[in-house]
Order: sequence, then C-alpha cells, then structure tokens
Amino acid sequence: MTFEYWYMFPISVVIAILANSSGFSGGVLFQPIYNIFLNVPLQNAVATGIATETVGMTSGAIRYLIYKKADLAIGFTIIMLTIPGVVIGNHILLIINEHFLKMVLGFIILGLATLQLYSAIKMKFGQRETIPVEDIYKYMWIPPIGGLFSASTGSGICEISQPLLEKGMGLKTKKANATAILVEATGDWIITILNLYAGMILWELWLFTGTGVIIGGQIGPYLSQFLPERMLKIFFSISILVIAIFYITKGFLWVLE
Repeated sequence: MTFEYWYMFPISVVIAILANSSGFSGGVLFQPIYNIFLNVPLQNAVATGIATETVGMTSGAIRYLIYKKADLAIGFTIIMLTIPGVVIGNHILLIINEHFLKMVLGFIILGLATLQLYSAIKMKFGQRETIPVEDIYKYMWIPPIGGLFSASTGSGICEISQPLLEKGMGLKTKKANATAILVEATGDWIITILNLYAGMILWELWLFTGTGVIIGGQIGPYLSQFLPERMLKIFFSISILVIAIFYITKGFLWVLE
C-alpha cells in the first residue's frame, strides 16, 4: 500500500458532493485530473475515473433511495434501455477514436446545458412527482446513447438522463437528479466490471478517490434537500457546460494534430 495519492481523498469528497447534489457525473472531473495533473495514461484515467464514479454514485443513489427521492419505475426502465448502449460503448473505441466521440458528446451536452440554463433563468422546472413508464416510449432511443458515451468517454448517462427526465418528461428537478444518479450508478457498475477484465484500473489511486466519493456521495444528497431547485439547475447547467467546452476543445486539438 502506498500513500502517494493521499491528497486525492479530500478532493474526491468535494467532487462527489457537487456531483451527487446536482446530478452530473463526477467521473468527468476525475479524468482530466488523473490524465493532465497526475500523468496517468488516458485509458487508465478513464477506467479509474469510472471506477471512482461507480462507488460515489452508488453511495449517492443509496442515500436518495433512503430519502425516497428517486422515481424507481421510470429509473429502472431507463436502466434497462441504457445497458445495451453501455455494452456497445465499451467496445466502440476499437473502431472510433475517443477524442472524436468526446467532441460529438461535447456538442450534444452543450445544447442540453444551454437549454437547462435557459429554463433555470426563466424559472421553468419539472412539476411531476412521478412519471408513467409508458411516457418513455417516444424517448426510448435516448438512454442507449447516454450509455454508449458513458462507456466510451466516461460521461453521458447523467448528463443526458437528467434533462430527459426533467425537461423531456417533466419530472421535478430534485427527483430527476436522484433518478439520473440511480441510472448512472447502475450503468457504471457494468462498465467497471468490464474494465476489471482489461486491468486498466489503478487501484493505488482508486483507494483514496473511491473512499472519498463514498463519503461525498452521502453528503451531496443530504445538502440537496436544503438547496433551491433553481440553484441546483444552474449549477448542473454550468457544470455540464464546462464539460462540453472541455470535450469540444480536446476534440478540435485532436483534429489539428
């Protein structure tokens, strides 16, 4: 056991609090930290970031389930629709460059972030306490896209599921956040299990980040109970806007190489 990455523990707690309180995937913040600042190879950074996110989102999902905030029926339906995309995405890097995928995802979530930020400014929030499962039928093609991008780039399920639930189907903001985190946690477990066989997870790093996000995953849902919906929505929008710009920039740099 090495304590080389001990300082990632408090950083991980903060990232998990932010992600679990507002509904975006924290793995996208870990990846650039691992790759750029810690000089971890890109594939290992993505795999370790997802493994970290897996336990953090699971911690948050459990807390939201205790609070009875997640819409279980629609959540599990989206999980079932997400899984095929996860399996395909885990293998898609064999034929498509990761930077290209991230650039495409960047443009998608840039549009979602803009739409969500506009809704927050105009005070337009979801009003439904629950969603009938049949309401997902016309959106059945969306969850697999989130799963595909999450498995191949490390983010996508939360960033796509939350706007789908709130903006597309009208679920209340906090319930949409909780349900999206439940979906993300389940999808991440599948991705991480597949990555285990590839041996790409750096456990000496994960030891500190994984422990940190478990703690942060409990704090985030607790804090979200006391935060206004508008604040959560704005924070979610700005967070995925930053993610979108990061992905698009990296994609263009790859094109120019």
